[in-house]
Amino acid sequence: MLIKKSIRNMAFLCLTFLPSALLAQNDPKIIVVAKVHFNPSANFSFDEWKALEKEYFEKVTMKNDLIIGSNVLVHYYTPDNSELLLVSTYHSWEDIEKANDKNNELAVTAWPDSVKRKAFFDKQSSYFTTLHSDEIRTILPNTKMAAADTSPLIYYIRTTHRAFPADGKQGELAELLKEFSQHVTQKNTLLKGYYPSRHFWGADSREFIEAFVYKSLADMEKSAEMNQSLMKAHWPDEAKRKAFADKMGKYFEPWHGDAIYTNVPSLRKIAK
Repeated sequence: MLIKKSIRNMAFLCLTFLPSALLAQNDPKIIVVAKVHFNPSANFSFDEWKALEKEYFEKVTMKNDLIIGSNVLVHYYTPDNSELLLVSTYHSWEDIEKANDKNNELAVTAWPDSVKRKAFFDKQSSYFTTLHSDEIRTILPNTKMAAADTSPLIYYIRTTHRAFPADGKQGELAELLKEFSQHVTQKNTLLKGYYPSRHFWGADSREFIEAFVYKSLADMEKSAEMNQSLMKAHWPDEAKRKAFADKMGKYFEPWHGDAIYTNVPSLRKIAK
């Protein structure tokens, strides 16, 4: 998509200004999240737009091995019903720029006639306004990969903010998150996927973003109850359970933001 190309170029130019990692991992992956908006003046159906995007997806995105994963999330319960999140995953910063060049090569192969190629991208761009915003994040450990699914899934996005307590210890938060993941997140059968990430380039360096994936809104509600049961199973002593929650809680501000999206299954490329 033409919108994505400019975002990738901008991301590469900003590499030297990026902060160091807050939570280390051995094989970090980078995600670029672009928020774009449907053009309210464009007269089209969702299926018409999806068919055009699927053509690009199959001819370019799926053939670009530098893009190891991608997803398209559309508004479900968010402040703006025109928004879409275009998510792309890469192994490294260098691959962001290389992937853009590869996309251009694949586009020329897919549409060798320059007039027809321009017509395709002009039509693709016409579905969107010129407004977009973008973020670059690092994927954190403890990911739970959602399996391929032909039905749209629910993506609950929770944004919290890191706190830096005076009594904080190096590596303590990473160990706490790992323990919670092993005994709660990974064992919750209603939670189909979990993707934690941290700010690497964007508006707020404190951001800790988690994407929780469910089959339905009903499962999202039931999942909270299952979490409680799993926590009690791992920490049967109430005092120890509270102590764990308090210890982890000191690393985050006591407020968060929520948004719910649904994905377009035919436009999802599962990260390797």
